[in-house]
Amino acid sequence: MTTNSRRHPDTLCSLVIIRDASEHAARSAIRSTALFTVTRCRKAGARFTIDHAAFDRTATRASILDGIAARIPRHATVIARASRTAQYYLRHSFAAGGPLPPADLQLLQRERADLDILPLECANRVLEEIAAAYRIERAEPGANILSRSRKAPDEAQCLWAAFVWSQFSPDERNSLSTAWEAWRAIERARPLPF
Repeated sequence: MTTNSRRHPDTLCSLVIIRDASEHAARSAIRSTALFTVTRCRKAGARFTIDHAAFDRTATRASILDGIAARIPRHATVIARASRTAQYYLRHSFAAGGPLPPADLQLLQRERADLDILPLECANRVLEEIAAAYRIERAEPGANILSRSRKAPDEAQCLWAAFVWSQFSPDERNSLSTAWEAWRAIERARPLPF
């Protein structure tokens, strides 16, 4: 992975959208979202929050994306895995004489022009290595929608860690990952709400 001297954005959100089918499938529905937000603070180093929501099939794409847009802090940088467009959908769209419908990230950018949205190409094996290094429990390949939805917050954190390790200097990533691991330990120690 490359090492840059860039600094972590003041506010960075790692977004994961879990769907029950490919984003471009006609009957695809968003079933869960996770938004992991890292805010750099001069005194505290970094603050971490996680926002996780689940939806049934009656929730509309527009209302879910509006909710995401409302929860992202102003002028944040947003990272998310780039949606992969299967050849079938490309052929079908071109045969129908039109472009593909906009992706979730494109709609989010339309809603919030102040955001810097970075779609990331990230191989599963890279996320698996990050998950193993930090003991993050990701959903197994081919897992059902419930399992993938439950693990969405972990997936968002894993994506952020991969981004940090590929984009920032060793000092920057060590500082951020140490603060993040301390936050994770506190989160795991919290009693379960009943």
